[in-house]
Amino acid sequence: MNPLANKTILLGVTGGIAAYKVPLLIRDLKKKDAKVNVVMTENAKKFVTPLIISTLSDRLVESLWEGGIPHISLREEASLLCIIPADYNIIGKAASGVADDLLSTVISTFDKEILFFPSMNYRMYDNPIFKKNIKILKDFGHVIIEPDTGELACDEEGRGRLPDISRIMLEIERALTPDLLKGSYCLITGGGTGEKIDPIRYITNRSSGKMAYSLARHCFMAGGKVELIMGITNIDYDRNLPYNIIRVENARDMQKEILKRWDRVDYLFMNAAVSDFTPEKVSNIKIKKKEELEIKLKKSIDILADLKNKKKSQFIIGFSLETNNLLNEAKKKMKEKKIDLVVANDVSAIGSGSTSGFLISKGSEEQFECSKDELSWKIIGKISSKKY
Repeated sequence: MNPLANKTILLGVTGGIAAYKVPLLIRDLKKKDAKVNVVMTENAKKFVTPLIISTLSDRLVESLWEGGIPHISLREEASLLCIIPADYNIIGKAASGVADDLLSTVISTFDKEILFFPSMNYRMYDNPIFKKNIKILKDFGHVIIEPDTGELACDEEGRGRLPDISRIMLEIERALTPDLLKGSYCLITGGGTGEKIDPIRYITNRSSGKMAYSLARHCFMAGGKVELIMGITNIDYDRNLPYNIIRVENARDMQKEILKRWDRVDYLFMNAAVSDFTPEKVSNIKIKKKEELEIKLKKSIDILADLKNKKKSQFIIGFSLETNNLLNEAKKKMKEKKIDLVVANDVSAIGSGSTSGFLISKGSEEQFECSKDELSWKIIGKISSKKY
């Protein structure tokens, strides 16, 4: 699913240094098959030239008097209005109902969703008048995307940085995605757990974490409240995400973090590759190299087996990765652990961007071969429509 395909995004660009990111945003929106129209304030043109914007976008409107009635036609064409960067001035105008130029007039006519991306010096952002104006906009149902904290253009540190393009894209996609999981608390586990042999070494299951990150992204886009519990991965997607990530090392720590949140869970996506075995004894010092080394393993905790006795209204999505008898093993796991939906994967899915296997629920089996992003949508569609 591509929520941007054939949609028209209207960008309102104001006079802030962060306007330099707008051409990059236009490029990424176009890559997702969106049409992009742009309105610039006079001050915005001092930070990024109209020539660049008109070259990259589908339409640049520079004046309230530019043929026809642009503040009406732009509203009719657009699916979403994004004010980016939203400077102190435009926030004040929008909150006060001022319409004295093209952009503020477009805002006054726009009765669809508006996303404001504030970006400014932290002193301006913390100004009580600005805070009051933000509250007014929120009370009217507009969406305010909080800026990042970090180094600002003035060489000071503080809140006021425009988020990275990837985060901006995620917020725009969320605004255009059906709220299939609106208000639902989605807890997602991913990566592998590591069981210590000594202070240096551990045993683990292979897992890239790609599926968990994809599930988190798409659950967020579908309106879910998302938290990720991540074990060991070989990729790092932690920066600039709008949801919390808890890092754990071993199976027991993962279990503890799940249980802390269990009573709030609507959907548990148990995607983590949890270690099936753990060393019976852990050395306190590094084991020196030798010709042979015997390590006695014992069975590790089984998180899903434990949760089946604590389950109330929670909907559990389990994952089963096998080298043999994929379908039968997944069905067995589903029955023994009281899982509502099982995703049975072939081992070739590890580390790959694509996957194949079966979605198994009570009385239903659906074979799939697709990207992990497409699989995330399939799973969300299943659980939200109750077609299990």
